[in-house]
Amino acid sequence: MYSRFLGGLLLLAAGSLQAGHPPWPLEIIERFDSAKVVVYAKEDDIAASPEWRPADGAPPFTLADLLKSVAQWQARLPAMANSTIHTIELKPIAHHEQQNRWYYLVQLKDKPGARHPTHYVGVLLSGKVLPVIEEPAAIK
Repeated sequence: MYSRFLGGLLLLAAGSLQAGHPPWPLEIIERFDSAKVVVYAKEDDIAASPEWRPADGAPPFTLADLLKSVAQWQARLPAMANSTIHTIELKPIAHHEQQNRWYYLVQLKDKPGARHPTHYVGVLLSGKVLPVIEEPAAIK
């Protein structure tokens, strides 16, 4: 009798714990040069980002817009003050190709000899900046 009660109580507690937490972000795994990076995006942010089809012309979020977003992001992080944009790639969002959702993956380089010479950032076509991490070499 107690085991049924305890099982029901655990199910009830698990459901109530999940109800108050936001969903996990989507993990977009990409190869960038020799690095493997993971971009984290919320489904709501992806849905709020405009659609774009390459055949329709230039993306709605231009390179000038991208440079402005990255500069604003860098201004909030003093450690990124010496980083400069090295490479930009426009990529479709995995599992959202049918909705024509894209994002920019930006590689920034710091001055030689820096502790972390390479940084990455993702930017949706809405201008929303996404966190990106590089997988450590031991995990690859």
